[in-house]
Amino acid sequence: ALGASLIFTFTVATLAAKSRKAELVIVPMLDILQSVPVLGFLSFTVTLFMGLFPGNRLGVELAAMFAIFTAQAWNMAFSFYQSLRTIPADLDEVSRQFGFSAWRRFVRLELPFATPGLVWNMMMSMSGAWFFVVASEAITVGDTVVTLPGIGSWLALAIAREDFRSVAWAVAAMVVVILLYDQFVFRPIVAWADKFRFEQTASAARPRSWVYDLVRRTRLIGPLFHALGWPLRALGRLSVPRFGRPLGRPLSPGGARLLDWLWVLLAAGAGLGAVGLIADFIARNLGWQDVLTAFGLGLATMLRVVLLIAIASLIWVPIGVWIGLRPVWAERLQPVAQLLAAFPANVLFPFAVIAIAAF
Repeated sequence: ALGASLIFTFTVATLAAKSRKAELVIVPMLDILQSVPVLGFLSFTVTLFMGLFPGNRLGVELAAMFAIFTAQAWNMAFSFYQSLRTIPADLDEVSRQFGFSAWRRFVRLELPFATPGLVWNMMMSMSGAWFFVVASEAITVGDTVVTLPGIGSWLALAIAREDFRSVAWAVAAMVVVILLYDQFVFRPIVAWADKFRFEQTASAARPRSWVYDLVRRTRLIGPLFHALGWPLRALGRLSVPRFGRPLGRPLSPGGARLLDWLWVLLAAGAGLGAVGLIADFIARNLGWQDVLTAFGLGLATMLRVVLLIAIASLIWVPIGVWIGLRPVWAERLQPVAQLLAAFPANVLFPFAVIAIAAF
């Protein structure tokens, strides 16, 4: 799912950053999609993937990975899009003076510039995906429950049986896994990506990783990684030829504005068509009273979320500012913060309910 999210990020976010017309459609769609709960996607994608592979567990596996993908992709795409929009003008001018093709510009300038922010968002997206590991591995379709082998289905079964010993084992396993991929995957990547950070002065405290230092200093591991990295180096040297000059003369400012307005009208027409389809579905299958009920329930949910955001902001924004102004503490607390961010809240829910009911 993380690999699919990266591919999605590189294509969709780059298209939105490069084309004003694509940006007009992609950015609002990403904003809406990131607001849809993962369980909302599961409600219809499970049936879709199971229909593509009837009688085969591959369909359910794809549905689970798609659920994790939806927990990661939107955040990563927004990060990459923002990085591409904020490339310094002097670096952009240098790439144009060297006559870089679109591909070489992407590989040599845009991707390296966006790498530090993208790495941090990958870490947060990976942590966010752990929240939905239970829902994605223990899927309910009507009266049928489909479970996939994994810690999520283990947790779902343990919670259903109220077996808190098994829940504790699952929590311990999650802690071990999170610490392992922090030390062996993300911490080395963060240390490596720091060389791409665009700063006028050197960092006061550079991120460090014992695994990254080991790779750089060990005689055998270094050449091994160098040999495995040849596809990336080959992509970096790839030169996509330009196929002649564009046909005709460039559009005048008036023609460009006219084309922009036509695109806006086309997008607005598609949006109105979608609204019409939704209204027709409601008129045929539901009633407007159902719409008012759903809207009222949505307001109740929003009230809970807003209150929680306010309480969390009052507590954690000052703490975050204090940590952010002290790089030494930031490096020490990064694994703790990542562990807590990746820890699924639904695992603690049974213990919280017991505590609330008792007190």
